[in-house]
Amino acid sequence: MVVHISVTLGVMGCALIHRFARRACGRIAERRTVCLTAGKEARRPHFRKGTMMSMVTVAAIGDSDSPAMLDTKDVVDMFKRSNLAVYAEARREFYRKVNLNPFKPHSQYVLQLVEWSFLDWFSFDCRISGSGITGNESEDMLVELEYDALRGISPFRAAAEYLHRHAGGVGDIDLDDLREVDETNFASMFWIRNANAVQGRLMVEDLIRGEFYSVFDPRAAARYDGAHGGLIVNRIARARGMWRSCAIPLYEARRPDALDAKADISREFRDTGYTPDVAGLLRFFYGRAKDTGLGWEDAVSLRSTGVLDRFLNRICD
Repeated sequence: MVVHISVTLGVMGCALIHRFARRACGRIAERRTVCLTAGKEARRPHFRKGTMMSMVTVAAIGDSDSPAMLDTKDVVDMFKRSNLAVYAEARREFYRKVNLNPFKPHSQYVLQLVEWSFLDWFSFDCRISGSGITGNESEDMLVELEYDALRGISPFRAAAEYLHRHAGGVGDIDLDDLREVDETNFASMFWIRNANAVQGRLMVEDLIRGEFYSVFDPRAAARYDGAHGGLIVNRIARARGMWRSCAIPLYEARRPDALDAKADISREFRDTGYTPDVAGLLRFFYGRAKDTGLGWEDAVSLRSTGVLDRFLNRICD
């Protein structure tokens, strides 16, 4: 696993990478990650309806009584068919932001995780011009990627509205669910304050924004039952009165679980006002720094040999 800082050291400060590298030495074997199979099970289809254009899976977050949820892979596939240029431009932008080291081999797990994360990033975090997809080929080809977060709508919202208008399997209640998910979802680093397998809930603290959430996630609650500490990096959304996990976790770790570790992470983000999206979080954990070109494994290696302090002090001076 590689962990990394996604912004310049001049912005974040050199202290954070020192702390992460120090905590990582000797703890690599303790890191816990979620298997992609579990994420795919969470995206299981409930029904498929509509024409080939609207063949989007309406899946539930959690169990069959949960709110409706569009599979982000199907959202991306819809745009690949209707406007390949938007898809291609977004994909280039995403991988530019994540900045994986092309000269270092990456595990199949990391490559698959990054690819799945692109689907979520495109669906939720990107913005497209106009009202989205209409089903008219000539009109849909005019849709463009928006770089102003306050303009346009998300591809997720565009797909939901299209399927509702064209009898694609999204009813009125489903559309309300999908609109609420679109309006409330965000990805962040969450510190586990408590996990209750019986209730299927996690009490978490958003280390980047400082807010507290009770999140319905039976799988994670069972995995971390009784835990008071640890980190989960994931996307959550509010639907039908409760917050729920709605994506594959980017990173999970039971250690470090000490309060000073939580304080270190939250302080560095909150003091700088840095609020990364999914691409930024992936770069933090798996990519390379803009200033140093170091990935997490590089930082740990340099720390172990005593070179990291001298290297970073030279960069920061």
